[in-house]
Amino acid sequence: MIYNKFYILRCCLLFTAIFFLNKVYSGTLSSKADTRLSEKIYNSTYHFRFRHVDSLISANETLYANNLNFNLAVVNYYWWRLISSEKNAIFSTRLSQRIEKLKDFYDKKKTGQDKQELFMLISIYSYSARVSLLNYSYYSAITDLSQYYSLIKKSFGHEEEFKALYLTSGLYYFFAGYTKENMPLLSPLLYCYTLGNTEKGIQYIMVAGTFGSWEIQQEAKYFLMKINFDLNKNYLKAAKYCNQLLESYPENLLFQLYMLRINIALDQVSTANNRLTIIERTARDNNQLTSDEKDYYISQAKAVIETDNKKTKR
Repeated sequence: MIYNKFYILRCCLLFTAIFFLNKVYSGTLSSKADTRLSEKIYNSTYHFRFRHVDSLISANETLYANNLNFNLAVVNYYWWRLISSEKNAIFSTRLSQRIEKLKDFYDKKKTGQDKQELFMLISIYSYSARVSLLNYSYYSAITDLSQYYSLIKKSFGHEEEFKALYLTSGLYYFFAGYTKENMPLLSPLLYCYTLGNTEKGIQYIMVAGTFGSWEIQQEAKYFLMKINFDLNKNYLKAAKYCNQLLESYPENLLFQLYMLRINIALDQVSTANNRLTIIERTARDNNQLTSDEKDYYISQAKAVIETDNKKTKR
């Protein structure tokens, strides 16, 4: 039992990135047809056009049933739906089923040497671990995390061959390094893993944000925003990346919510109140969302303002 507890802790600490992430995208796609379709799904997801994505999936499910790019785009979409309201059993189930389908495909194919496939496998197991943790299935999470580590080790040094790997490697290096630098007493628990480097990690993520595919560039901005806001407490840099995301996706309520938090952190009270109004209007005017999703983001935004008001009164 003692060994099991330490093993759980070691995995959890090492893969802080997996808890920290909301999503990981697939990057370069293989054919023109599935590229266009997958990009439509990703783009519509970013724009919070959820009903439109539902129609795209329904219309193409049969034709692309075994297409990896399509299925990973759908996994990403279901993850967005899952985090856009209080825990949703329907999307939790759909997400788990789609992930298992992808795992089964790769198990039967016995592949993963191709760099694009390796990237996809890393993405699949990171999703799977997050879903397991969300459902308190710790044994499954440990299994997924172990598989994730064995895969990402294979990807190190191949970033130039497939630019999307700069993102996954960068996130690994950053979070492994962050654990070492900020939790030194826990570093011995990570002794059997490759320790990272926060500076190298940031550099890799920035490369992904410049030279990666369209999806990877957006993801790199997202992670740079989160790292600077949640961990480095560099709110001006976080604002820079968040603004870049909002320029492209003003309807994205998660990005709007982050900008609200950044406004509060920078003591921009008036701007924060205006941001709350934007979030309320954007949510209510979006007929692509369910009532629960609208209410979720509005309530989250109001909670941020209320918490700040309480701090101000103290």
